[in-house]
Amino acid sequence: MPERGANGVETLPIPVPASAWSALLSAPSQGRKWPGVARAAATVALPGLGGLAFGSGSVSAVATLGAFAVVYGEGRPYRVRWRIVALVGVALVVLAGIGATVGGLVHAREASPIWWLLMVGVMTVVVAVGAYVVDALRTGPPGAFLPLLCVVIASTLPAAGVPVVSALGWTALGAASALAVAMSGFPFRPRTPERAAVGSAVCDVEAMLAENTPNRRRDAVRSLHGAWQCLHDAGLVKPVTDGPPHALTQTLHAAHLRCAAALHGVPHAAASLEDDLHAQVPLRRPPIRHLLTRAWHPHGRTTTILVRLLVACPTAGVLALVLDTGRPDWAVITSAMILHQGPDRVVGTHRAVHRFVGTVIGLVLLFALSFLELRGLVLVLVLAVLMAAIEAFLVRHYGIAMAAITPLAMILGSTGLPGELGLAIRDRMIETVIGVGVALVVMWWVLPRSHRRILVDADERVAATVANLSTETGDRERRLLRRDLAFDLHASTAAAIGAAHTEPRWTADRWTEHRALHEKGYRLLATPVGID
Repeated sequence: MPERGANGVETLPIPVPASAWSALLSAPSQGRKWPGVARAAATVALPGLGGLAFGSGSVSAVATLGAFAVVYGEGRPYRVRWRIVALVGVALVVLAGIGATVGGLVHAREASPIWWLLMVGVMTVVVAVGAYVVDALRTGPPGAFLPLLCVVIASTLPAAGVPVVSALGWTALGAASALAVAMSGFPFRPRTPERAAVGSAVCDVEAMLAENTPNRRRDAVRSLHGAWQCLHDAGLVKPVTDGPPHALTQTLHAAHLRCAAALHGVPHAAASLEDDLHAQVPLRRPPIRHLLTRAWHPHGRTTTILVRLLVACPTAGVLALVLDTGRPDWAVITSAMILHQGPDRVVGTHRAVHRFVGTVIGLVLLFALSFLELRGLVLVLVLAVLMAAIEAFLVRHYGIAMAAITPLAMILGSTGLPGELGLAIRDRMIETVIGVGVALVVMWWVLPRSHRRILVDADERVAATVANLSTETGDRERRLLRRDLAFDLHASTAAAIGAAHTEPRWTADRWTEHRALHEKGYRLLATPVGID
C-alpha cells in the first residue's frame, strides 16, 4: 500500500504501471482541444470541397493524405509551427508518391506476389527511419504513424483508378491546406499557442495543489515541461541579463515554483515524472542534429525499438502473405504501430489491446457507414469528421483514435467504401490479429532484458555528463553540458519507469544508486544561472 506523507503526497518505492482496465478506458484531459480538432477537420474539408466545386469528384478526398501534416503543428508556437508542418507535408508527398508507385506494381493485373515483399520492405524502412527520428527527438505521438499510414493508403489508390501523378497532386494540395490552416491564426493572435500552453499548465498546477494525487502530479509536471518548451520555441525564455522576462514567462515561472515546492516539500521516494521538476527552469532541448547523433548507441532504447521493428514488420508481412490475406501491409502497420513508440512492454501490451479493440469498433463503424452513399460531399464530410476524431484522441486514447483511423484508411484507400465490404472487413480482422500477435511475441521475446541495458546506459550517460560538468570551467561548454544533462535526466527517469514496469525486483536493487545519481545531477543544474 502507498504511504502518505505531509500535504497528502503519496509515495511509492518504485513506479507501478496503470492497471489494464484503467489503461484501456481512461482518456486523460489535455486542456482545450477543440481548436486543433476544428483545424484538422477544416484541413480535410477545404481541398475536398474545393475539388468537388471544380468537378474533380471523389478523388479530391485524396488530399486527406497531405492534411495529416496539420496534426504535427498542434501546440507549437507559430514561430516553429510553419517549418514543422511544411517539412512533414513535403515528407508526406514523397511517401505518397513512393506508396502509389509500389502499389501500382502490387495491384497490377497478374502481378507476382513478390511485389508484396517490396511493399513490406518499403514499409519497414519507412517506419524504422521514422521511429529512429521520433525516439531520438522524443516527439511522442503521433510519431511515425501517419507517414506510414500515408504510404499504405497511397499504395491502394492505383487499384481504385487514381494515377500516381494525381495522388501526388492531391496530397500536395492537402499539405498546402494543412500549412494554411495551421498558420491561419497568426495574423490575428500570434501568441495563442503560448498562452494556451501556459494557461493549461497553470490550471493543472492549481488542480494538483487542490488534490495532490499521482495523476494530478503527473498532469501538472507534463504540462509545465510542455509549456516551457513552447516558450523556448517561441523565443520568450531569455537570460536575466536581457531585461525583464515576458509576462507569460513570469506567469509560468510562478506556477512552476508553486508546483516544485509542493512536490519536494517532503521526502519523495517515488519514481515518476515529478522527479524531473525542480525549482530551476527546464532548459531548452538540445539541437535536432545533436539528438539524432547521440541516439545511435547499441545499448540505448532507440536501438531496441529499431531491432524489434526490423524483426516484427517483415515477419508480420510474410506471415500474412503466406496465409493469403488480401492486404499484408495492414499486418505490417499493426505491428509497427504497437512497437515504434517505445520499448516499455507493459505499456506496449496496453497499446496492442487498444489497437485490436479500436480496429474492431472501427470496422463496425465502417459497416454502419455502408448504409450511406459515400461519394462527393458526403464522402468529404465523413472524412473530415473522422480526421477531427483522430486529432481529438490520437494522444489521449489510442483505441478511440483507431476506431476513426480504421474506417478513414479503408474509405480513403478506395475513395469510397471497398467494393467487397464483407471480404475487406474479414481480411482486415485477420491481418490485425496477425499484426498484434507478432508484435506481442517480438515485444516479450526479442531482447527480453533490454530494459536493463537501457536503464544502465541512461544512468551512465548521466554520470558521464555530471563528471564532465563538475570539472568543466568554460562558460560555453558548461552551458552545453547543462543542456545535455537536463535531457539525459529525463531519459534516465523514463528508462527507470520502463524497467520498473517490466522487472520491479531488479529495478529495486539499483534504485538507491539511481536516485543518488539524479540528486547529484539536479544539484548541478540548480546552480544560480537565472532563467536561461
